[in-house]
Amino acid sequence: MRISIIIPTRNEERVIQEAIQQYIPFLDTFDLEIIVSDANSTDRTANIVREMALLHGTRVRLVQKTGPQNIAIGRNAGAAIASGELLFHTDADVRILDIPHFLETITHTFQRPEVVAATVPIQVYPQEQTATDRFYHFLMNSAIRWSIPLGWCMAKGECQLVRRTAFQALNGYNEKLIAGEDCNLFYRLHKRGKVRYISALTVHHSPRRFREYGYWKLSYVYLMEGLYRLVARRSFSREWRVVR
Repeated sequence: MRISIIIPTRNEERVIQEAIQQYIPFLDTFDLEIIVSDANSTDRTANIVREMALLHGTRVRLVQKTGPQNIAIGRNAGAAIASGELLFHTDADVRILDIPHFLETITHTFQRPEVVAATVPIQVYPQEQTATDRFYHFLMNSAIRWSIPLGWCMAKGECQLVRRTAFQALNGYNEKLIAGEDCNLFYRLHKRGKVRYISALTVHHSPRRFREYGYWKLSYVYLMEGLYRLVARRSFSREWRVVR
């Protein structure tokens, strides 16, 4: 099962090389391709990806879509050129400690044809994690885990594993949403098949947004996003500011 790893970027020169490099040793073993979908970065992000593509051929690819940009548009642009049966939507700051185990487990999960999507727990980088981070992520991961059997099916963009046929049937992410496109996709996907929460796996991400805004403000924004999509069918946020 070929896996297409899709990473949307905007001014991610500090982290994009490491994001790609973590998968390089496993390109052939697990039949991976890495697609970086760049949203008009003004730093060296695109050049770094081009340099890595020269080293690894079509296994590392860059797509740059012109016109209006948001993260849903970026994710869809990457998926549009993907050749994998399984789409792994993730972010440039996401790191996986045991990639072989991660890839083996998700491949096994998607051997069941009724499974259309999956997600895993998310944690802050171990070296940066605080007690507050652990508590907040425990609550967040618990909410995601129990949303699936309850039919709400939330999932964060740091790790969204989607069968490509199901993704295409839904026309991908809703590009009208400024934020919350990740949970919206999984809510729609659960109507097409089984969604799994793989508790045995973990991905780690940067706490940069939490450090910038604080947990209380972000929790308020996430709550309002959910309510606005439920009631008004649109995003609460008018702009999702880049934090770098």
